[in-house]
Amino acid sequence: MEESKRIREFKDDLIKKLPFFPNDKETLFELKGQNLQDVMVHYLHWQTRQVPARSRRVQLAPEVTSDKRWKFLKGNVSDLFEKVRNGEDLSPHLSKRAHKKGYTPSQRIRDGEVDNWEDKDQMLNTKGFHHFHLDMHIQNSGLSNRTNDVLFAKISRENFHAIAIFDHSVFDSVGVSGVMNDERTRMWDIHKKYLTLDMEPGTTYISHPISCSGHPIYLIRMSDFYVGIIEDIDHKLDDRVFVNDLFDQAGLPHPKKIKLNWHIDGLDLGLLDKSSAAFFNIKQGPL
Repeated sequence: MEESKRIREFKDDLIKKLPFFPNDKETLFELKGQNLQDVMVHYLHWQTRQVPARSRRVQLAPEVTSDKRWKFLKGNVSDLFEKVRNGEDLSPHLSKRAHKKGYTPSQRIRDGEVDNWEDKDQMLNTKGFHHFHLDMHIQNSGLSNRTNDVLFAKISRENFHAIAIFDHSVFDSVGVSGVMNDERTRMWDIHKKYLTLDMEPGTTYISHPISCSGHPIYLIRMSDFYVGIIEDIDHKLDDRVFVNDLFDQAGLPHPKKIKLNWHIDGLDLGLLDKSSAAFFNIKQGPL
């Protein structure tokens, strides 16, 4: 696809927001040489690690309240739930990697400089679990104090399903013996329980399929779909009739000048009119 000025600016904006490492000119040059499709995958993948601020209904699994740590952590978990219900920013409670390690060149992985999961959240990509630190004190860095115990949750646009509490050993890799530690084993068992709810015994299923690169398949397809939308619509955005109709549908006055830009809000793809701050949501994401 030949990239218009508007698409080039959109791609540059995604790269500007994407936390890449090493944060140097070589990585920046490598990203700028990629097409929109590839940059979209990297950006949306990083954004899946965030949790867009919106009010959600809290669901509490019995594995949380039956945990021996519940009586000590109940207050902090309840405070986190209050933030969830109010639609507050949950980013201070995410891991440091979610903020700082959005992308690293694949060549570094092939050369063995970094692990394949260095710029990915393995639990999120393979199990669908976000995890949250539970201390409510926010540091000058913008992050909450780090806690050894974290809350795992399954999140959608409407719901925040608290699944279980784990300590950080749940992130430990399986050793050469192939034996998982107790926390990781418990996490696998809980994941299987909720994944197979209401399934008939013997049902075949696939759990969160990922590509060879470690990216979730659904996210690659979503990136393809978003790029397809952009290809279909971009050439119409200088058409006064099309733009006026867009504003009419939103009940907004027609702009004096046409200045619509492609924009991603959370995981939602749309068009932003900077003069009015109006965001035309074309396709909603999963969070």
